[in-house]
Parts: sequence; C-alpha cells; structure tokens
Amino acid sequence: MKLAKVRIEYSSGTTIIDRVTLDPATGQVHLAPRMHGLLSKMEESECSPAFSLEYKGYVLPVSLKTDGAYVVSVPPDLRPGLRNRLYAIANPSKDQRQQNGRYLHTLSAASLGGAVGYAHSSSSWDWATAVGTAALVGLGVILWYAGFLHMKGE
Repeated sequence: MKLAKVRIEYSSGTTIIDRVTLDPATGQVHLAPRMHGLLSKMEESECSPAFSLEYKGYVLPVSLKTDGAYVVSVPPDLRPGLRNRLYAIANPSKDQRQQNGRYLHTLSAASLGGAVGYAHSSSSWDWATAVGTAALVGLGVILWYAGFLHMKGE
C-alpha cells in the first residue's frame, strides 16, 4: 500500500484535495470513511466530479467500478531514461512551472540589458546594430510573456 494524493473537482468550483491509500498491484484506491461520506453528500447536489490521483509524477484518472470501488490504471515502473525525462519536461508540476517562469523572466531581463549594452557599445549606429538591438528587445519581450504564462497558477 502506498499513499497518494487525490484531487476531486466539481463543476461548481469546489475542489477537495486529500490523501488515500493505493494498492499499486491492483490499482485499488482506498478512501477514508469521512471521504466516502463527503462524496455521497456532494453527490446529492452536484454532478459527477473530475477525480484524479497523483502517483510517481503521473496524474491518473480515478474511475468508479460497479461495485462501488475506486480504481486507477497504474502505469508500469519506468526505468530512468529518455522517455521518463521527456514526460517530466512535458508535464511539469506547479512549482516547476513557476521556477521555469522565474528563469524566463531572468533571461528576459538579461536580453533587455544586453540590448541596451549592445546599442551603447557600438561605434556607429548602422543597419546591423539596429537589427541586433531590435532582436534582443523582441526576444526579451517574448521571454517575459512566456515567463508570465508559466507563473500563472492552476
């Protein structure tokens, strides 16, 4: 049995985050009795929620079987390798997205500072200097906007 974090989201905006026990061999999810009571109470006034479980970096959908048990399809353990690394890059956590956003803002500031330094250090203001300065300013704005998008919460 392993502990895992579940996220239950209703269309009204109510979100429940809790820990459950997971049997990785069978995919069986065991909820606490208070959680069962809460879900049955919410079922009276809400439509079906989006129910997901986070396990080893994967976000897995939880489904309800006909007998009332909750199950997930547990992915096989991946050995450290390229596929696992690419998954981590393509699906960063909220904290990783915020750190990436901060890094992009840092690169943006460096690009804008570089544009100012590049323009001031040139001996003559010619076509190549103007294009280089404009490219650094454009890159700075693009990096700032990309960082802004990454810093947004969930």
